[in-house]
Amino acid sequence: MTDTIKRDNSYWLHRLGRDGRDDLLKMIDDGDITVYRASLAAGYRKKRAATSRADQISYHYSRADLAEKRRFIIENWESVARIVTALVKQKRESEEAQKPIE
Repeated sequence: MTDTIKRDNSYWLHRLGRDGRDDLLKMIDDGDITVYRASLAAGYRKKRAATSRADQISYHYSRADLAEKRRFIIENWESVARIVTALVKQKRESEEAQKPIE
């Protein structure tokens, strides 16, 4: 098993300092940019492509524990039920349309 390095702000600040990126460190200190933006500018990271809202919800839902999933469903039940009902209706209509005419 490989050791994983925690890549938090202190890691990126250390790396910027090690690589002599005093220009970016000064901009961070002045509040002009964030550590994330500086690490992008230094080429340490790639900017993530914008994901759809559905992908974001799926990602976070998959990482949630059971209690968080329950809370999400309870708090959003009306929306979820409305969407599921619409999907079931759409599927049923699609299946009906594909049946051969007798």
